[in-house]
Amino acid sequence: MTVKELIDQLNTFDPQTPVLCQSTDPSDFTYKSPIKSISLDTPFDDSGYSGVDDSEMEWDECYEEDEETGEETYIGPKVVIINLGDV
Repeated sequence: MTVKELIDQLNTFDPQTPVLCQSTDPSDFTYKSPIKSISLDTPFDDSGYSGVDDSEMEWDECYEEDEETGEETYIGPKVVIINLGDV
């Protein structure tokens, strides 16, 4: 889903309606949780796989190293992250 598609969906509801997110764990237990934060971040999880298309992160394409400091900066694709916190 894109930001535009999310906005289009949300525009069909009363703006004063509370928002929760729903998730189901592997045991089929369903959680309904409030949004903790929304940010722009990398689509890759801790294993290096994208939540968008299951592609694997290519280090050379996603990070750039500062030649003077050796510090690495993420320059790859970005996605909007809706953080539910711990569920």
